[in-house]
Amino acid sequence: MENLTWSVVIPTYKREKVLLECLRFVAQQTLPAKEIIIVDASPEWETTRNIVERELIIKYLQNNWLYVQAEYASSATQRNQGIKLNSADVIFLIDDDSFMYPNCAKEVVNIYAQDINHKVAGIMPKLEPLPPNFTANSSNSISNPNIKIIAGKLRALAKKIIKDDDIFIPYDFSFPKYSLPSELKVAAHPVPMIHGARMSYRQEVLQQIQFNETLRRYAVNEDNDVCYRASRVGMLLHALDAQIFHLQDSNSRLSRFTTTALWGLNQAVLHRFHNHDIKRFKVIFGKLLWRRLVTQTIKDILDLRWSLPSTRGMLFIMRNFDQILSKTPEELSSWYPEFQYKIIKLDKN
Repeated sequence: MENLTWSVVIPTYKREKVLLECLRFVAQQTLPAKEIIIVDASPEWETTRNIVERELIIKYLQNNWLYVQAEYASSATQRNQGIKLNSADVIFLIDDDSFMYPNCAKEVVNIYAQDINHKVAGIMPKLEPLPPNFTANSSNSISNPNIKIIAGKLRALAKKIIKDDDIFIPYDFSFPKYSLPSELKVAAHPVPMIHGARMSYRQEVLQQIQFNETLRRYAVNEDNDVCYRASRVGMLLHALDAQIFHLQDSNSRLSRFTTTALWGLNQAVLHRFHNHDIKRFKVIFGKLLWRRLVTQTIKDILDLRWSLPSTRGMLFIMRNFDQILSKTPEELSSWYPEFQYKIIKLDKN
């Protein structure tokens, strides 16, 4: 087994309270982080940094804390900035509302350590329905754990019925397949993709693969892009004993119409960068959009969203994705961030 170090990169923007809780769980890991890197795009980032220093850094001096101002308010840019500051062997990339259980990092790093031939590119901890510190009498953000568990089961059922909900079309039109080494079978199992709120990768993988900063204004699908390209380098795993909770803060900054539209348009942009058979992609993507148009309309109606925001978002994708695919990657690098901005500017929450 290798003796590996780990770090964590957390992009954040105007979520001071949840960030503090996230960092507290990171600092309390049974295997201490070599570096805790926070890239803050908030206007008052120095104020939050001072609070973090006062409440956490002076208490957890075993970690090397790097709290820096973001070069730009974009999760893709912020993650790239944090990766450049990293010097550890394994990099965790989590959201500012992801709460690691005490043994989370240790369990993940142990899997990497057993993989002495470096066949594993990335590992995702297991998602839990409740936070690490939950007790029946706690004043936690979750008021009723039963509701949370039931909601999770309903979402899982919905995904079985509507199977295209989280689809990212592979650039090569299929996911790489690997054989899991026998020494890792007890601790993990292979997966085609890993969730953006709970990613980890080997440092050498992220040295080859950067987050696409063309998705500057709203970076949905950035995680799918990176993990698919990482899967070309090595296998992706789901750790069975490493646990993490994702709060999924409901303080959404964009409307459902906008997030739906940018989900599809971002995917078209990423394929224009990395797919060498755009003609085939257009056929597959067109079929996916029609399926999603039906399923998103059903969801709008079931959730009593009578303005049908998701439906309108799907129609917006259908009207605009052709012009994205007609541009070169160089043209998209300058044009698409401004196009994103125009969509967001029209956003009505």
